[in-house]
Amino acid sequence: MAYTRGNLAVRPERRPEEPVRYRETKKKVVKKASLSIREKLLYLLTIVVCSLIAMVLVAGYANIYTFNRDMEAMKNETAKLQSEAEVLKVEVEKLSDWSRIEAFAKSKGLVYLEEPSEMSVRKTQIND
Repeated sequence: MAYTRGNLAVRPERRPEEPVRYRETKKKVVKKASLSIREKLLYLLTIVVCSLIAMVLVAGYANIYTFNRDMEAMKNETAKLQSEAEVLKVEVEKLSDWSRIEAFAKSKGLVYLEEPSEMSVRKTQIND
């Protein structure tokens, strides 16, 4: 390899410089088209419809939840009322014992008659 830098003996010949030529070219500027009004309306309508469907679904699930909660409350109330009814049935059975009723009546002054007496009852017709 020859030493070319700084050695004039091997200096390459200079070429005559040609004037710089400019070539005129027409460049097409591609402008990205924005969305048309139809497309914008279509996208907006799609979003609105999807939002409405979502709201309807959420409202439906909320109604189902409310219904289930109310049903559970009614079940609990029914169970409580049934237990109260059982307690009251036992109390009615206890209070309707004939021996207890007789003892209570005697304590309040019930007197048995030796002979049955006649009672007069008037029958009247009730007109509405």
